[in-house]
Amino acid sequence: MSVVRGFFAGVFCLLLLVVLVLLGLVITLNLTVLNADFVTDELEKLDVYPLIIDQAKNMLPGQQYIDAKTVDELATELTPWFEEQADTVIHAVYAYVKEGRNLNVNISLEPVRAAVKAKLEETALSSLPSQLQGASQSQLDAYMSQVYAGVENAIPSNFVLNQAVLGPAVMASLEPVKHIVSYIKIAYGASIAAAVLLILFVALVYWWRQKPIALSIGITFTLVGILCVLGPLLNYLVIQLVDQVIGSFGILSGLQAKLAQLAADLTSPVRTYGIGFLISGIALIVISVLYRSPQPSPGQVKG
Repeated sequence: MSVVRGFFAGVFCLLLLVVLVLLGLVITLNLTVLNADFVTDELEKLDVYPLIIDQAKNMLPGQQYIDAKTVDELATELTPWFEEQADTVIHAVYAYVKEGRNLNVNISLEPVRAAVKAKLEETALSSLPSQLQGASQSQLDAYMSQVYAGVENAIPSNFVLNQAVLGPAVMASLEPVKHIVSYIKIAYGASIAAAVLLILFVALVYWWRQKPIALSIGITFTLVGILCVLGPLLNYLVIQLVDQVIGSFGILSGLQAKLAQLAADLTSPVRTYGIGFLISGIALIVISVLYRSPQPSPGQVKG
């Protein structure tokens, strides 16, 4: 009978091990890749926004009126605004993918227009053409209105992101992502339910005897902790190795530290999850070793 109990307990503990590791991965995905706040924080850490802004500099109108230094000043001035609006767009996309909300982002670009106009006015008035030297205010206003017209033509009044703007092809490509996210949600709830049921099955197999239950669950938790702690470490080491290879190309060497930080951030939740189970498992094993089963009383033995 004890052999049969041990067999079924081993099967249930093995299934519990798989379920808990899967739950750790699902939790990690929910806290990292599927978390809009995590994504925006990582974009800031990896200095992605400045790279985008550098590309946007080439799109600024009227650069005949301003030099590269002024363009850099303008980009620096607009960086906080750009990061804030980028966060808005990212959160809206995540809300659409994860929660099925309507994708409808409408951002006013008037702050960008105003900043560009201010810089153009400052530089244009300080280097007027010879025919405008000593011109009246009305002439200067007419001249600046032409400059401003170029800004307004080049920079739209609003940035709109919705299903119509993206088009059917892009929206269709987002559908599989929505399905994957829904499956992850189902896996999260199912894993928790399955883990609870498997623990109850283990307890039932041992007929609620605390010592073997604590030992079996403790060993399972410990193995879960080891797998979850060492798994990210292996992934981190692989990324480091790849970094060393691509770093030899010189131009990519600056990405090494950033990718290492990204790897650490991506695997941080599952490491924490694993440490928690490792501590819990060791504690249960110690409890099972120290636990003494209650001895039946003389009256019970005689009966």
